[in-house]
Amino acid sequence: MIAATAYFEPGVNVSDIVDCLQGLPESIKPVYFSEDEGKVIKTNLLSDKKRFRVFQKDNQLGFFLYAKSQTLFNVSTPGVGYAETTISLKKKESSELVVDFFKCLVPCKPIFGYAGDENEYEHRNRYYITLGKNHIEDWIGRKLDKYISGMYWYTLLSNKLLDKHQIDLSNLSEAAISNEALGDGSLRLLKFYGRPEDWEQNSERLDSLCEKVNGVFSRRSVESAVRGVSDYLKYDEIISCWR
Repeated sequence: MIAATAYFEPGVNVSDIVDCLQGLPESIKPVYFSEDEGKVIKTNLLSDKKRFRVFQKDNQLGFFLYAKSQTLFNVSTPGVGYAETTISLKKKESSELVVDFFKCLVPCKPIFGYAGDENEYEHRNRYYITLGKNHIEDWIGRKLDKYISGMYWYTLLSNKLLDKHQIDLSNLSEAAISNEALGDGSLRLLKFYGRPEDWEQNSERLDSLCEKVNGVFSRRSVESAVRGVSDYLKYDEIISCWR
């Protein structure tokens, strides 16, 4: 599955995000709202503004949107931290629709975004280890206040986040095959390789890029830190720095 996620500063107006998503191509434009993933109620129409406003008040931490094609949007607005909006594309849909997704959200000033095969995201930001008989999984490197979480097939970067982590855009864009300015130029959409399904053959190159550029999370730092660790408590202490 191909997914794309955009992150927004705390306090972003969620109604503005939903309105921006209405600018997507008809094939993936959200039409329905729901509080449950996988459950579409045809009477829950976004066009029913009054009903949707009531729904939003009852679901202030997030909700789901669906296109007629069943394309799924997950709008997450936690009380603490960045808001997120994710689109999950079906296999029959063009993966390049993620570009439309990022472009339509420019007025909401996303701070960061990524798109790619879900396996690429897990490779870069999920860690698996076996200690004795225990198989352990951890999400790692996703705290944008500490670093940029990685580079992916498409990576959306804001000047604000680059400045926060003192990263020179050219150190990243030189490895990209395209670099497009969005909006007023304060957002850059980098594309690092041609097709999302080619992520594995590009993983070594992007892992090396993440390791090389200070301010970008690198899973190799985690691998190095936990190498040789056999005790769970010691592992837990080390890995907590990146959770």
